[in-house]
Amino acid sequence: MTQEEQIRLYRLMEKLNWFFHQEMHYLDRDIAEQTARECYPEIREFTYDILWNDLPKEVQDQLD
Repeated sequence: MTQEEQIRLYRLMEKLNWFFHQEMHYLDRDIAEQTARECYPEIREFTYDILWNDLPKEVQDQLD
């Protein structure tokens, strides 16, 4: 993972931590929807591209 990707992941985790830290955030439909729209593309890219590609082949095989 590049340093730029590490920074992106850190920023994503900051947003998710902010969201889940207060129950009022995820119970508020508007805040929940906005957070989902902002974060899901990053979550998807990190899960299926960036982090996946950093895993050794044998670990990828175990997870498939």
